[in-house]
Amino acid sequence: MPTHPREWTMQRELPDGTRVVRTDLTGPKSGFTGRVWAWVPKQYGKPEYKDSAFPVLMALPGAVGYPTNYFFSKEFRLQERIGEAADKGESLPFIVVMPVLNANKDTYYDGSDIPGQPKMGTWISDDVPDLVRENFRTYADPKGWGFFGSSSGGYVGMKMVLQYPERFSVAIAGGPDAAPDSPLWNGHPKEKQENSPAWLAEQLIKKSSPTPSSSPTSSPTGGLKGTPKSTPTSSPASGATGSPASGAAGSPKGVSKVAISFLMGTKEPKQEVAALEKLRKEITKGPIETRVTSFEGGHDGYKYTDTLFNGDLKWMSDRMRGPVAAK
Repeated sequence: MPTHPREWTMQRELPDGTRVVRTDLTGPKSGFTGRVWAWVPKQYGKPEYKDSAFPVLMALPGAVGYPTNYFFSKEFRLQERIGEAADKGESLPFIVVMPVLNANKDTYYDGSDIPGQPKMGTWISDDVPDLVRENFRTYADPKGWGFFGSSSGGYVGMKMVLQYPERFSVAIAGGPDAAPDSPLWNGHPKEKQENSPAWLAEQLIKKSSPTPSSSPTSSPTGGLKGTPKSTPTSSPASGATGSPASGAAGSPKGVSKVAISFLMGTKEPKQEVAALEKLRKEITKGPIETRVTSFEGGHDGYKYTDTLFNGDLKWMSDRMRGPVAAK
């Protein structure tokens, strides 16, 4: 239940009467001050759900990702389309949260605490979720928390589920990087490696294995976006409020399972496609499930958003917890 609700400013109102709102947050843990937008679906206010938690979808933009997050805008219609999909039974009624991704307009931070820089990893992993918990009815279960991101936002969402599987369970990553590549990592190779999806996946796979297992030996280099046409590596789980599907080989009790879907255009650069496909093959084992959804086109936030509603949002919903109506 909400512990410390605050006043929010309305950003825009949707035709169904729901509102996208915003607030400025100074992160208690990161120390960074940035803006956060949020939206709750119409089901959130219905009497039968007044005591129920709702799943949270954190939507992360690409490009600069500061001082705004384009997913709140009417151009993308992310909230409208989630509402429509929920009405059709094709999506859970998500709370959508849209924080700024980077600390300024000059560079990007890979959703990480780069030494000597603003702690943008802690901002995404701790401060923004804490704000959401203070203001909305949410699940403590990681199956109540997921990411959708475009480009660098897709990378950060993917990284977060691998880095904090006890907090987040599913990420849909549109054209993500295969490895950290912020110029701010210069002089910090150890920290850079420890924020690599390959390294993070290796640690998670090791925790899930009763005996040492083969794992990635290094982070893939290069690659911002791309993957060839492919098929899911495992079948979707059934039931929108059920447990996530297992990874390639399952995982022992106590190790959280995570799922990552890559949204990739057919016209993305071949080198970047190869790097991401290499990463995907390395990490798809134990508690980690992956799949690829391909679409015609290149690196485009609008295309990733369109593709989200062609099955991937349903795939995510099948792996997360939905609200429970009172009997």
